[in-house]
Amino acid sequence: MGDFEKIIEMFAAFRPKSLSFFSQASKRLVHKGVDCAPPLRFYSVPERIFVFLATATVMLSYPTYVLLNLDNLRPHPVIKLNPEVEAEMERLAAKREALGNPPTPFI
Repeated sequence: MGDFEKIIEMFAAFRPKSLSFFSQASKRLVHKGVDCAPPLRFYSVPERIFVFLATATVMLSYPTYVLLNLDNLRPHPVIKLNPEVEAEMERLAAKREALGNPPTPFI
């Protein structure tokens, strides 16, 4: 009889008692109800309202934060007119002043 067969016999003699305990314990541990919150049917109405509002607040807070800070998340574009357009605006303002009309920012 080899060493491997001796090891198998040793485990075969040890198996019935120990494995039956572990199999029962593993069946009990599959249900994770003891590790998490109780079902909602055990909550009172004010607790249900609070849970709903807390969940909604947590779920909507990040998208709201992103939407309110969109201008800070991207670089601001440089608002500048074409040089030809600026020259035309200056020419029209000078012409308006020459005619006696006050300069206006609106063309």
